[in-house]
Amino acid sequence: MSKAPSPVADTDRRSGCLASWGGLLGIVILAPAALVIRAVRALRRGNQTRLRRDSCSFSGDQTRIAVDIDVPEAGVGPFRPILTDAVIRVAELLRRPDDVYHLVYREAALDETTLLPVGPQLQELGERFHLVMSQTAMVRRTAVWMTLGRGRRLAELIDPNSYDPEAGGEPDALLARSGMRWGMATSFAPSGPSTLFRVVFFVPDDAVPAIDALIGRLGDGSSPRGTSPMNVTG
Repeated sequence: MSKAPSPVADTDRRSGCLASWGGLLGIVILAPAALVIRAVRALRRGNQTRLRRDSCSFSGDQTRIAVDIDVPEAGVGPFRPILTDAVIRVAELLRRPDDVYHLVYREAALDETTLLPVGPQLQELGERFHLVMSQTAMVRRTAVWMTLGRGRRLAELIDPNSYDPEAGGEPDALLARSGMRWGMATSFAPSGPSTLFRVVFFVPDDAVPAIDALIGRLGDGSSPRGTSPMNVTG
């Protein structure tokens, strides 16, 4: 003898279906509204790349140059290799024969800071920089780049278990005591209809005019020297 279906269970199923349909209906109604809001924000913002630069004296005979570049959403993909190329040109300008590039960062999900020797080649620096400035895990995270002489190791400067580049006063404090030749702190974050890229250069005073010329090209979205981005060798 078969058992009659429970009225309560049947009612629960109907309620669940109605709730699911209600949720889907809400998505259908709200999705176009979200697209409209996004489109309006993008229209208000415009399609220009906006650049802001500030500088001040840093440790010893170095200058701190903070560059913020606000890039419209449609231009983010093409802009990343242009920014990478500018960084390579700075490295090329400051290059010494025994330079070695290093990277320090801490992902939000990790309790330990990553210390990564990038290598001595400009191409290695460019490839790693482009990767870091594209990774989802690095959104709103600070990456610290240091140029040290061959033979120096990051482990001499940093305890990965205690050092956090996101802590107050960092990474400036680390870079000031590191004895580096030059360095950078970088980050990027989506913000409405655009993405804000931030690069802070810590460079020798006498190199500032030449570096400013390279930075200025970023505002019009052009690659330094008119070259193809990433087309360099170490």
